[in-house]
Amino acid sequence: MDNDSTLAEAQTLYYELAQTRSFYGFLAADKLGLAYELVDRPVPVRTEDVTALYNNLAIQRAHELYVLGDEPGARNEWQFAQSRLSAEQIVSSGVIADSWGWHRNGIQAMIRAQYWDDLQLRFPLAYGDLFASAATELEVSQQLLFAIARQESAFMHDVRSSAGALGLMQLMPATGRETATRAGLRINDQDLLRPEINIQLGSRYLAQLLNDFDGNRALAAAAYNAGPNRVRQWLRQTGTNPLPLDAWIETIPFAETRNYVQNVLAFSVIYGYRMGQPTRFLSEQEINSNL
Repeated sequence: MDNDSTLAEAQTLYYELAQTRSFYGFLAADKLGLAYELVDRPVPVRTEDVTALYNNLAIQRAHELYVLGDEPGARNEWQFAQSRLSAEQIVSSGVIADSWGWHRNGIQAMIRAQYWDDLQLRFPLAYGDLFASAATELEVSQQLLFAIARQESAFMHDVRSSAGALGLMQLMPATGRETATRAGLRINDQDLLRPEINIQLGSRYLAQLLNDFDGNRALAAAAYNAGPNRVRQWLRQTGTNPLPLDAWIETIPFAETRNYVQNVLAFSVIYGYRMGQPTRFLSEQEINSNL
């Protein structure tokens, strides 16, 4: 195959990829100078279907418990209801959960229904005031903060991971306490389940990582997930043979971290769209970096 044929084939592949709303789609769009493909089709629901679900006793109990602040109890009732819903009702339940501000359940409903194009339900602007305040104070992209929280917890404020990470931005207690001390705050582990505390400290920790890695969002995201020492180790391994950022991401040895970084970068673009503030997939500095 001659060079012209190889180039033409590559261009065709890039064009096909650029039609997708994904890490590789946005990367291909940048290489071709195309606009990002951001298909946004609200899930089709009928008003009568949503109204009918409000008559479901388990849904009613879930709502009452959620309003009272008993989210574990509310989740139990919600899961009981979900196990008995049709595919169409699951979609309607996602719309209901989102309207309550119970965003994780709206996201989960779209996953169960395998409906990927309702960006309002899949990428809610949850806790917007808190994220906006943190972004302004710390001079960190609000889209990036949303993307981290969406990837970490899908905005479930009281989630606890198997590793012990807590809250919206999934802070390890030791990291939370250290970050709080630097900010002149004193907290206990339970405070990390409070959105106003978790977002403040998670945002501060991310800002610290961005500073440590010269503003490179991919490196900061990798460090947020796997720890800064591991990222420095990976950078040393490619130090004698530097790679462009997109190629370096492919060398991340942890599949979880590699997927995490790809999602955070792609989610930042989607959140830029959701906020009406178009965001570049990679900055000029990131594009030109060799790692």
